Amino acid sequence: MYDAIYARQSVDKKDSISIESQISFCEHETRGNEFKTYSDKGYSGKNLDRPDFEKLMEDIQQGLIKRVIVYKLDRISRSILDFSGLMIFFEKHGVEFVSVTEKFDTSTPVGRAMLNICIVFAQLERETIQQRVSDAYHTRSKKGYYMGRASSLWI
Repeated sequence: MYDAIYARQSVDKKDSISIESQISFCEHETRGNEFKTYSDKGYSGKNLDRPDFEKLMEDIQQGLIKRVIVYKLDRISRSILDFSGLMIFFEKHGVEFVSVTEKFDTSTPVGRAMLNICIVFAQLERETIQQRVSDAYHTRSKKGYYMGRASSLWI
């Protein structure tokens, strides 16, 4: 059995932490134990449909993983429903969940409550971003800006 480091980055922006940096932070948490890295670049945390995440889940089912380590809670999911299901899945398979930047002891009621509070805010952040993007598109289209792909503009 080994530790699993999972990293995800939906978009590559200056102010976002790269997958490589996330992995580097997580490696410290392995404390020299054997680990395997899973990463999904260009995938949102709004759902669990991510190729390397699916490989991670298969390895958990096969009994290969003892801990899943992430840089931050929202790297694994930004959905309350998905995250709750993940925690049940991890518990069923005896897998510990570790967030490097948010220290939770999921063996205590207070630790589990804090974890759930954080996932609520991760989902709120995702929904707020969606609303902001939608509002920006709406405003730009009302001003007459072209909202399609630039490559099809002159076809």
